[in-house]
Amino acid sequence: MDQYINVVDPILKASKGLGEWNDIVGEAFPGCVVDATERRFDGELCCCRIDEMNLVRIRAQPSMVGRWLNGAPRHSSGSVLLHLQSAGCSINRQCGRSAMADPGEGVLCDPDHSYTVEFPTTYEMFVVELPANSVLAREPGFDLERFAGQKVENRRSQLLLAFLRTAWLQRDCLGNDPDWRDCVSRTGLDLAMRAISKAGGHEAVGACAELRRAVIEYIRRNLVDSELRTSSIACALNVSSRSVQKVFEGRATTTSGFILQQRLARASERLIREPGRLSITKLAYDCGFSDSAYFSRCFSRHFGIAPRDYRRLGPAPAARLS
Repeated sequence: MDQYINVVDPILKASKGLGEWNDIVGEAFPGCVVDATERRFDGELCCCRIDEMNLVRIRAQPSMVGRWLNGAPRHSSGSVLLHLQSAGCSINRQCGRSAMADPGEGVLCDPDHSYTVEFPTTYEMFVVELPANSVLAREPGFDLERFAGQKVENRRSQLLLAFLRTAWLQRDCLGNDPDWRDCVSRTGLDLAMRAISKAGGHEAVGACAELRRAVIEYIRRNLVDSELRTSSIACALNVSSRSVQKVFEGRATTTSGFILQQRLARASERLIREPGRLSITKLAYDCGFSDSAYFSRCFSRHFGIAPRDYRRLGPAPAARLS
């Protein structure tokens, strides 16, 4: 698709015949074949790229599009597609699933497996192509095969479509302003990821079990580090900060909340195990607190008893253990 892509002046290709339209679509989307009842075919395809995002706007008459129906790609595209219906409607079929998209609705698509899209009326569609490695870097739990052919959450797709329409109209402002282009690219990618994260009414994106175990293990090994936080964990594990945050959403807490709870639990264990040999200040530093007064406040609030009294008396009856 690269031969179509230009941020400032997207290349527009139009056809007046079905054969010509097949050439245009097949060049932009290898493996695609278009069928229609009439040989005369009015279609228009325009592509541009905003950093990581490839955007394709298609306007055409009623037709049926099939991809990889008689074979498979020789190489992986390394992409994730999101079909956003701008006008008209479409019926998307992939992986045994069928999803009808009306204006403002979107459907996830895997470009490396066969699919069909039926357009019963004249239509306009935006196809958003995202690099799979960028998607996986942000969301290691993303599973395209599981959700290909399913609709994304309606309000999210509508917001993404509205943003892309505006970005498309203002694309001439992006070519000479790298900072603004980067901002538009990151916003578009964020909105696309939020849309993708709700596919088929489920969480299509989430922290996988392996990542969850890795994050929790890393935290427990590094509690003494007072700089331990979401960004440092993400950097150490080579994942996105959002991926780390998702680990704790199912636990009804946050990364910082979990770290605090683990530090306090470790402090309480040491107070019981070493009641007479450890100063409160050293205990605070050993558990990752850089301020012993702050440690004492957090401990008292969590356990209902000050750490000095806890060491002497043990847990209070009303201690709020979690």
